[in-house]
Amino acid sequence: MPKPGSLGIIAVNLAATTIAPCLKIDKNLKMDNERHINFKVWSTVDEYAPPHTRKLIFSNDSKADMIFNLNTTGPFEIANTKTNTGAKHPLAGQNTPTKVVKKKVETMFCLQPQKIVDVSVRFKAPKASNTEEWPMIMTQPRQGILTANFANGETQKFFLEG
Repeated sequence: MPKPGSLGIIAVNLAATTIAPCLKIDKNLKMDNERHINFKVWSTVDEYAPPHTRKLIFSNDSKADMIFNLNTTGPFEIANTKTNTGAKHPLAGQNTPTKVVKKKVETMFCLQPQKIVDVSVRFKAPKASNTEEWPMIMTQPRQGILTANFANGETQKFFLEG
């Protein structure tokens, strides 16, 4: 008990841990406990060939907003994104593109609970005529990673295989 007339300062230590953010996707875990997204691409041009772009739908099943950005490595690129969330990433540009400048694909999101983001990822395959890139073998695997970098410093990786 502080003496009358003293300031009576009480120190309180607060400790907290953040919940690790995790985007949900409808892909099963593999034996290595990771999610792999496969792209089947033919070296020939054919109307029955599988597409070079895959649509991935991520959802926020937590009870808090998730602030993150997406990027890819390897021969993959984010071709298009759509979301049904109303919130904007704090660093996302608010500018509207002019007719001359092509609109840049949005890769920064603030995903509200129970909302989704639809991401189209393109496998940048070499030209069919390039025999060095397409040797005469049955398969020529290429790897990459789609990474979600969250605002709290956590990352989540999805392995891309073409």
